[in-house]
Amino acid sequence: MRMSNLDILSRDFWKDNKRFADLFNTVLYEGKQVILPEKLMEADSNLSGSIQTKKKEDVFVERRADLIRKFAGDSEYAIFLLENQSHIHYGMPLRVMMYDALGYREECAKKKRENKKNAVYANRDEFLSGMRKEERIHPVFTLVVYYGEKPWDGPRRLKDMMVDMPKWMEKSFSDYSMNLLEIRSSEHAFQNEDVSRLVYMIQHIYRKQIEEMKKECADVYVKKDVIKLAGAITENEEIIKFAEEHKEEEALNMCEATKQWEEKIRNDVINMMGVRKEGEENLAPEEAIERLKLKEKIEGEAKGKAEEKIEIAEKMKAEGFDNALIEKLTGILLH
Repeated sequence: MRMSNLDILSRDFWKDNKRFADLFNTVLYEGKQVILPEKLMEADSNLSGSIQTKKKEDVFVERRADLIRKFAGDSEYAIFLLENQSHIHYGMPLRVMMYDALGYREECAKKKRENKKNAVYANRDEFLSGMRKEERIHPVFTLVVYYGEKPWDGPRRLKDMMVDMPKWMEKSFSDYSMNLLEIRSSEHAFQNEDVSRLVYMIQHIYRKQIEEMKKECADVYVKKDVIKLAGAITENEEIIKFAEEHKEEEALNMCEATKQWEEKIRNDVINMMGVRKEGEENLAPEEAIERLKLKEKIEGEAKGKAEEKIEIAEKMKAEGFDNALIEKLTGILLH
């Protein structure tokens, strides 16, 4: 299966153990530093396996995790699996449950093969199950990271996928919840600088909060892979182009990285105003506003033109522009 550019960039970004550890510590463990990056170990991302049916037929289930790490902490070790998701998946809890089960099944299968080879069964029960009574397997924790702009309206646990059940039935239903990070609306306080700035950029790009970014990040430099991944996630061609134009630099100014995108947005707004003439690709927003005012005065339709500006402001609001930019470009004060 061919990997997309986003798949490659996101996988490369989270391969850094400091970022990986901060992601799981923040989302799963309320920021407590329980997973230590120096103790993370690489693990085989191939979770594929075959499931035998009652007819003794093997059904092969193919699955390769986006990123998987082993961590030996308070327990012998645990497995942490990262699943990148750019679109809403309405069967995600079942998908996660199946992948976790494949991980558990593969570990059990390995123990069975070793036991059969060494003939270490103590009794018939151990022989039939293939595992010894005292044997234990290791916990798997999967975290789904959703990068999309739309709110996640899919199920978050297996029960959300079920038809309505009466209360007496719910009590005996075995539910399965998944761990989900929705970046667009996350309020988590990430401690790793790269992770924190990635989330910041994604959220502000989606919300088109240009003025806020300029005010807060005028002198902020971020690593180039943060810029590239933020551009790929938000499908922002201007930001991706900026990163490609600065291949030799390791860190890039955040505001400079969004400058071309800002200019595109301003041009889109000017086009909404309908005052640009042929050949005026570089018309300044201030000039566009002055022309709109003059147009109102000449036509003598102040009321109608005021409504036109309100309509433009409403369109901008619907497109997700932040209030400061709308007020600056239209002159309409928002409350």
